[in-house]
Amino acid sequence: MIYLLEHAKNGLRGETMERKRADGYQLLSQYRSELMGIAMLWVMLFHAYEFHFGVPALDAVKQLGFGGVDMFILLSGLGLYGSIVRRREAFPQYFLRRCQRVLPAYWLVVGGYSLWLRMQSRISLTTGLWSLSTLHYWFQIPGSFNWYVPALLMLYALAPAWVRLLERSRHKGLLTLLVFPLAYGIYRLSIPLGLNYTSDFLDRMPAFALGLLAGACLLENQPLNRQHTAAWTGGALLGIAVAWLRIHGRLYISTCYMLAACVMPLCLALAYGLHLRRGPWKFLRFLGSRSLEIYLLNVIITREFQILAPLFDRDSRHILYYLTVYALNLLLAEVLHRGIQHASAMIAAHRKS
Repeated sequence: MIYLLEHAKNGLRGETMERKRADGYQLLSQYRSELMGIAMLWVMLFHAYEFHFGVPALDAVKQLGFGGVDMFILLSGLGLYGSIVRRREAFPQYFLRRCQRVLPAYWLVVGGYSLWLRMQSRISLTTGLWSLSTLHYWFQIPGSFNWYVPALLMLYALAPAWVRLLERSRHKGLLTLLVFPLAYGIYRLSIPLGLNYTSDFLDRMPAFALGLLAGACLLENQPLNRQHTAAWTGGALLGIAVAWLRIHGRLYISTCYMLAACVMPLCLALAYGLHLRRGPWKFLRFLGSRSLEIYLLNVIITREFQILAPLFDRDSRHILYYLTVYALNLLLAEVLHRGIQHASAMIAAHRKS
């Protein structure tokens, strides 16, 4: 599919040089915010646990909505590779900068929610502090929540070393491919050690490695040629084959590995589609640029369905409920995003004065 799209596009007469350059991995970078917006919509659809389309194909897409996280992870790796290579900064500076992008929104949402839970005597103060530290996930603290940000920060911490390995390697694709058995091997080892609750993190390591590989291809101006297209297509077909074996009980492996094998071709196909239609994709860009804030608030909405549903529910399929709370989700995310931006600007101005 990707191959056909690529060559059909390249075969169009009158195509400008600018459009020719906007090809392959460059489209992933050009439409990164829009792709994150699509991923956010997929995750929100997945989190609407009480809603079902009633159409098997659509419900299957909904049930695989956690694949939106794999898209986020891959696209994060894509942007991170170039940032690390260009800046060449010391690890403390690099990691502090990453934390400054993630933790303010995380602390405000998780801190406020933890305070509300504490006032209801649903968690202890200690549990709330564990959640704020982001260490709760690694120590499996009862009553804490949100695995994504702790896992993301760990991927950020590992990224500089992995980028250096990729830079030195003459076989970047093979090195990336090895992450699949490595992640699965660590997961299998974690089971007897009682650490298999970290599977959400381990399952996303391949997607992150693929994102870093795409970042290397982008920085090196590598085209999406026949060899690359065949590799991504072959990986997707292998993932589908493994999924078939899993469905028929012949092999058990996390669905995330199958999705990771398919997520690069998916992102490339979506990027081509966005480019061919030309947009504007303002709503998708909005979702992508506010994805962290939307996600953090969406997790709370998902957890508190039993409390919120009676306020808005009017039908058995909960359509009105999800339309209402998701609209509020986006509004609050925008308020949070702008508030953090304003506070950051004020702090920066104060430091300069």
